Amino acid sequence: MSRVRNKKERKPKDPVIIALDVTIVILIIAMIFVGEKAVIYKLVVDRNASFSQDASMMSFELQRGDYSALIQDKYMNEFNGNTKPGAYNSLAGYVEASFLYNIYDTKGYTDRANEQKAACDEARANMKELEVFADKIDRMFK
Repeated sequence: MSRVRNKKERKPKDPVIIALDVTIVILIIAMIFVGEKAVIYKLVVDRNASFSQDASMMSFELQRGDYSALIQDKYMNEFNGNTKPGAYNSLAGYVEASFLYNIYDTKGYTDRANEQKAACDEARANMKELEVFADKIDRMFK
């Protein structure tokens, strides 16, 4: 009988242990909440991620001289199937091909340099009114 009574009698839990248990439960609930918000945010961002740059934004980047952003916009437009800013995409292609041409030419890779020179010529033919910037890029890489 004393054995049964010993099993029924429990020691009271230490208040520190209770506080730690409550803290752990609160942290788990907070992590679940934050994780849910992160997943929802990711879904919303992915839905809106199929942007493409228009000619006015590409023109702004061109005025700032931000050619790397111009090239990035070109690839985003190609990825999303936007071909409207054709002259800006051609200019971005010209900048990229001209840069690679100078690298390959300097290193002595004549085959690759000739490929990039052909890409420069093709992009320059499609530039239309932005051909003025091609001359500026030529001066920049010389």
